[in-house]
Amino acid sequence: MDHVTDLELPGGGHTTVVGADGGGAGDPVVILLPALGVAAGYYGPFVDALAAEGVATLVADFPGQGVSRPVASRRNDFGYAVVSDDVVAATVAVARERYAGRPLAFIGHSFGGQVGAIHLATHESGVAALVLIGSGSPYWRGFPRRLKLLGQTQLLGAVAQVRGHWPGHRLGFGGRQPRRLMREWARFARRGDLVVERAGVSAEPDFGGVDLPVLAVTLDNDDLAPRGSVDNLVDKLSGARVEHRFATRPAGEAGPAFDHFTWARHPGSFAGEIAAWLRAALA
Repeated sequence: MDHVTDLELPGGGHTTVVGADGGGAGDPVVILLPALGVAAGYYGPFVDALAAEGVATLVADFPGQGVSRPVASRRNDFGYAVVSDDVVAATVAVARERYAGRPLAFIGHSFGGQVGAIHLATHESGVAALVLIGSGSPYWRGFPRRLKLLGQTQLLGAVAQVRGHWPGHRLGFGGRQPRRLMREWARFARRGDLVVERAGVSAEPDFGGVDLPVLAVTLDNDDLAPRGSVDNLVDKLSGARVEHRFATRPAGEAGPAFDHFTWARHPGSFAGEIAAWLRAALA
């Protein structure tokens, strides 16, 4: 991946867009939306593999992740809305200028899929397809160990509220995150509705109004987004045309077994499968 551009964000923050060119006129362009606490650079091998398949891809660090600054703190607090309205919207604008006339899609990994769904439900972005990879709802009823998951998510929200941020960079999950985002995420895990705080109003977006093709990929060995979790997110997109797939490392293909993260570093033939679906969906 290469540096594409720097973004100045509302409120004085900044982030960087990286990516890889691929294809030409009429070929798909993807904005890849990262998982919670995962820097854009992590997806380099997958992005390069998509470029080899003729799919151009852009990835921006979400606020406070990777090279983005400032980091979350008691003073620098934000929720899902800022990620969707500021960073994703700005990256879409970059894609529109850089790849004018080419069809545009989102690929959302984990938390990034949730952000992508929010953006599609609240913005006229022209994005024409959505791929969800290991992306589900944290709602506790979608997991095998339900009560354990419920307790963990609510503890995370409580710690973020007391400390002023979630210190995931020290505790091994999710990176450093703002308390508002963790409050929204913990509610999502507790109640199943993805309520977004925006301009003093808290409401779940109209996910049912999202009308486009969606590929929902459940990954092998993925305890963070099992099929029940994926279903609970995709069921919100009641107006979309959804295809479900299960992804595992093909027999005989070199590389580690798939799980919630390894596909991005060792995509193998998976990148070609995603590129083929995008071409068909955007045709």
